[in-house]
Amino acid sequence: MRPKRVPANLALVFLLWSCGLQAQKVKVEYDKTTDFKQYKTYSWMKQATSAYPFIKLDIIGAIDNQLAAKGLKKIDSGGDLLVTTVGSMTESTNVSYDVDVYAMPGLDGPINWANGTPRAGNSTSVYVDKGTLVVDIVDRQAKQLKWRGTARAKLDPEEKEKSLEIIEKAIAKMFTEYP
Repeated sequence: MRPKRVPANLALVFLLWSCGLQAQKVKVEYDKTTDFKQYKTYSWMKQATSAYPFIKLDIIGAIDNQLAAKGLKKIDSGGDLLVTTVGSMTESTNVSYDVDVYAMPGLDGPINWANGTPRAGNSTSVYVDKGTLVVDIVDRQAKQLKWRGTARAKLDPEEKEKSLEIIEKAIAKMFTEYP
């Protein structure tokens, strides 16, 4: 018996589909000891200005849609959870955080879920590579990071529509792992 051959066009479709999946690398980490059902509302932390304000608005909208689909209600302030994003399309950057809100762990090391406070002598900034989007979700009362999604992709600021598509897919992929 001869093995069946996959039609060339079907193989091409699969190849293109798998390349599309590789357009961004997504990593999700969260505190597995936390009961996320206790959280009913969320608020956005104050967002830094962006060189690409429409892309920033699109990111916020995509995250709002994902959180709404998970049953969370957005309120202007005082939510059970605080949401923030950091990242850059065109250059790497150091991002400062406010220790009175939460201690933002670095992107390369493990996250200590048991204790969200910074250690003495540590910096209050985190280095973020170009093409990286970080979504942090923080328990407002405990001031602790509870969920983080990180996406890395090659983005071209000149091709905003294509970059938006990659970002939106990365956000959707992130939130498939929100408990």
